[in-house]
Amino acid sequence: MLSCFKFSALGLVFVLSTAFASADSISLGSWAQDATNGGNDNSALSVIAPPSYAYSNGFTDYTAPVNPLIGTQSLTVTNNSVWSLPIGNSSWVSYAQTGPQSSSFVTAPNGNYFFTSTFNIGATSDASGSIAVLADDTVAVFLNGQLVSIPIGTGYPHCANAGVTCTGDGTVIELPSDDFVSGVNTLTFQVVQAGGAEFGVDFAGSVSTVPEPSSLFLLGSGLIGTAGLLLRKMRA
Repeated sequence: MLSCFKFSALGLVFVLSTAFASADSISLGSWAQDATNGGNDNSALSVIAPPSYAYSNGFTDYTAPVNPLIGTQSLTVTNNSVWSLPIGNSSWVSYAQTGPQSSSFVTAPNGNYFFTSTFNIGATSDASGSIAVLADDTVAVFLNGQLVSIPIGTGYPHCANAGVTCTGDGTVIELPSDDFVSGVNTLTFQVVQAGGAEFGVDFAGSVSTVPEPSSLFLLGSGLIGTAGLLLRKMRA
């Protein structure tokens, strides 16, 4: 009888540990390969070739000419006369000095440029989160190749006045729970240059994850089941 109670108690502990598994919060934010992460848990924004899932908007898809010794660069913003200041622990990022206060200033041809950042949520896909995004001229956002934000508008003028813009507190974009995967997740930003002038992206947010200690749940359930079988045999 004592063994039955021991199995049951131990199994209950394991099962309850899954029910009260604590959620972890991961900080996300844009930062460049030539800078520090600012306390964010994601990788630096890096330039990538146009992915197969790119959003079709009529503009040419470019692979930016990045110096591999520099990578992406932080853009200095000291006022909000053209762009708003970065959001949270983030920085405006581009593949060159394309910001409104850059000197010397680099002009990017009109088209689509692609940046990516990764973060690891561990052995779970049970996550939720959101990011606030600023961009010039605007941006489409993907989570693991799934489109989560469409740039609304036509022509996409400087600091597009529909969809994600470069002023204000940023456009909040929810990251759908169904689009997360276990382990490494990838955010992709398709930044649209359409106004022939400033060009860059900035984002900040967080993701909450709940661990999935499935092995503990199975072990606990097994122990409770074993205790029940032992109890039946003893009563028989």
